[in-house]
Amino acid sequence: MVSWLTRLSVAFVVVGAATGAYVIVQNPAAGGKYRPELDRFTGQVRTAWNNLTNSEMPQQQPSAREQARLPFLVIEPRDFAAPIVGLPKIPAQAPSMAALQLAEVQTGLPVDLEPVEARLRAKVPAEVFPYFDLYLYVSKATTDKGPWAQRMFVLAKQPDQQFKLLHTWLVSTGREEQVVAPSGRELGTKPPNGMFKLDRGRFYKDYRSRQWQSPMPNAMFFDWQTEGRPSGLAIHGSDADGEKALGSRASHGCIRLSAENARALFELIQANYKGRVPVFATDQNSGTMSTKGKLVRDEQGRVAMRNGYKVLVYIEDFGGPSVDTVAALY
Repeated sequence: MVSWLTRLSVAFVVVGAATGAYVIVQNPAAGGKYRPELDRFTGQVRTAWNNLTNSEMPQQQPSAREQARLPFLVIEPRDFAAPIVGLPKIPAQAPSMAALQLAEVQTGLPVDLEPVEARLRAKVPAEVFPYFDLYLYVSKATTDKGPWAQRMFVLAKQPDQQFKLLHTWLVSTGREEQVVAPSGRELGTKPPNGMFKLDRGRFYKDYRSRQWQSPMPNAMFFDWQTEGRPSGLAIHGSDADGEKALGSRASHGCIRLSAENARALFELIQANYKGRVPVFATDQNSGTMSTKGKLVRDEQGRVAMRNGYKVLVYIEDFGGPSVDTVAALY
């Protein structure tokens, strides 16, 4: 359809030509003076009229054969609203597990360092990563899920931002079932997934759980609130009976280490990792602190900081990659 502006322009041209013709008819003497201008104006009328009538004609559609030769979809590089055209997937060549360097650690437990580091880098948000220098990766998986199950990997960040594996230790995480406490109350024993800081004000060489009436030597409590109250979740050592169960889900929700390894970790953190750490956001409705690394920021967008330990604990139910692929890391 022709726009209203085009129609209006043609109408003005036609009216002008008619007015000029009327002047010449009424005053022949003036006609000779103005006839060249009238002839030019009449030509404009003819051209405008032809354009108007030609544009009103229906456009000829291409034949079926011509349509078959047309491209089905054309997407300009800047056309972000256009539909995405799927391309054939090229299978990625995952590195062989045999090609990855194995690290033998103090306990003699073989662990492939590169997948552990890759797992951490994939799970910890990029904005959180620079604030911490020691990472404790804890698998709470059952032993049938892979070689990482019920282990803690202690990794120290180096000046080049790569990780050095310091220790890999057997642990016991929560039973993940309802258990009756000595008080007679039935309590849950499932440790949460996610990332946690350690509470600098709650490190105890000698501690005993009042709730479970059991020793917690070298207790390192988490800096984590749940339902508006500080959590009782901690990393700590075990007594003789607890050490026999290491490598299986056996705790009341905490992360148990052997007494020796808990003392080593306690001393390592206190001696080397004090510093400023970011504040994790707390949900205003539930009173529970983020386990996904959501940071508190001020009005200028700056991250809120406070004194703590530059240590990040990451807990998940993952038993490690399969023997023939690293793709499971992601």
